[in-house]
Amino acid sequence: MLRILRAVLLVAMLPVGLACEDGKLQLPELPKVDLPNIPLPKVDTGNLVLIKTPSGGLQLDPTGSDALTALGACSDLVTYCFQPGARSLDECVAAVPQCTTSKPWQEKECCPAACADAYAKARDKGQEPISAFEQTFFLQPDCFPGVRALLEVK
Repeated sequence: MLRILRAVLLVAMLPVGLACEDGKLQLPELPKVDLPNIPLPKVDTGNLVLIKTPSGGLQLDPTGSDALTALGACSDLVTYCFQPGARSLDECVAAVPQCTTSKPWQEKECCPAACADAYAKARDKGQEPISAFEQTFFLQPDCFPGVRALLEVK
């Protein structure tokens, strides 16, 4: 189920055109999403109800800003850049802005250099681009500061 969701997200986030200037890809601005005003049910806390089941559900805090939201923005940069036959994942991972601090969620959208390095190492070992991207940014995102701590709930 999680792989299907990732695949749907990747396809849904394919880009509009990018320009190439001086040999560098010019990345588009990510679309601004007004999360608090998305027409979804809300609970008293202001969280949006994404899924409701008899035993619970899934809510989204539209004001959240942490390592996971920054990782999402980083992967958005790559997926909005990627266009099969025109711009490869290799080019896009290399082209995204690099973060300058250990708290990327306090910066403009960026990806840590460690993620580009991890992706490049996976590619050097023979992994296909989409597999290396999935491995680096979703399955084992240890290159991104703070993500592991959030995923390992105690």
